[in-house]
Amino acid sequence: MAIDYTKWLFKYKLLHVLMWLMVALFSMLSYYDYETSVRDQFLWALLFVVICMPAFYLAAYRLIPRLLYKKKFGAYIFSLIALVLLSTAAGFFILRGLNHLLTGEPVFMGRETDYPLTSVLIWDNLLAIACSSTLKIISDRFRIEKRLHEVEKEKIRTELDFLRSQINPHFLFNVMNTIYFQINKDNAQARGSIERLSELLRYQLYECTTDKIAINKELAYLKNYVAIQAMRMETGSDVKLQISDNFPAFKIAPLLIQPLVENAFKHVSHFKESRQNKVHIFLGVDSSTELTVYVANTYDKSNHTKHLINSGGLGIQNLKRRLELLYPEKHSLDIAQKEDVFETTLKIRYDY
Repeated sequence: MAIDYTKWLFKYKLLHVLMWLMVALFSMLSYYDYETSVRDQFLWALLFVVICMPAFYLAAYRLIPRLLYKKKFGAYIFSLIALVLLSTAAGFFILRGLNHLLTGEPVFMGRETDYPLTSVLIWDNLLAIACSSTLKIISDRFRIEKRLHEVEKEKIRTELDFLRSQINPHFLFNVMNTIYFQINKDNAQARGSIERLSELLRYQLYECTTDKIAINKELAYLKNYVAIQAMRMETGSDVKLQISDNFPAFKIAPLLIQPLVENAFKHVSHFKESRQNKVHIFLGVDSSTELTVYVANTYDKSNHTKHLINSGGLGIQNLKRRLELLYPEKHSLDIAQKEDVFETTLKIRYDY
């Protein structure tokens, strides 16, 4: 708590002191008198500053929040006029009272002397109120924008967590179905699938809690995922996962690639001639720090008169939303439906 107070003290109180010293210096230079010592002139300038301070802070921290922001414009204008008059009167009597104590001159010295002093005080108070109002409104606006930005970031973080959590039930349902059928056919294969599943769950439960994760971990997860999904395919199906060898050590948001692969296995064809059933996946990077993910799968036109090219299913919709939140203006997702192949190409400009 002490550290926060020290920061607050430095940020506001010390800066305000420096600001008023600069105002006093500017005021002294504006009305510099060669017949009066610099010390006396600076002291009188400081006195003018002290006189203007109440108007400055009352306008900024009382009138604006309580009247202007609440749209009580009439009361606000009336209060400003009253504040200027009261501050001017108080300043006049303070200055003339001190002058009377120091020199013995009367408080009221006549129109020719009193009027210029009153005019200067009115002008100084108006200037102080104008400056304080401007600074207050600008600072409040920046503070509100900062708060809105923080709220938006928190909203995005919450939404991303929700979107990420939506992946698990659908994914687990498919994997458990695969293992269920494997148990009756090959226990050893089922045990291998369970081991891979445990790795996938460990990754999702313990690795994916951060905003970004190392690409090598995401690729390891993808290899296990493709291996499990490939077991559901007919024997002899053409399943390929190609990863280029020149991957640099960068980070990426977790589970961005998996929905594309899941969608491919979900809608892949199941022709009797298994070699016609294809799922091809390619991942690579180029010199412009851009990750490219290409996924293609065959589909049976007789059973898919309307492939999910527009909706893409829940997983693709969630992926689109995540990309908009995580990589605005830094990604492209192209979905194409050809004669018998469904293709998706994702490109992401990543940061190291």
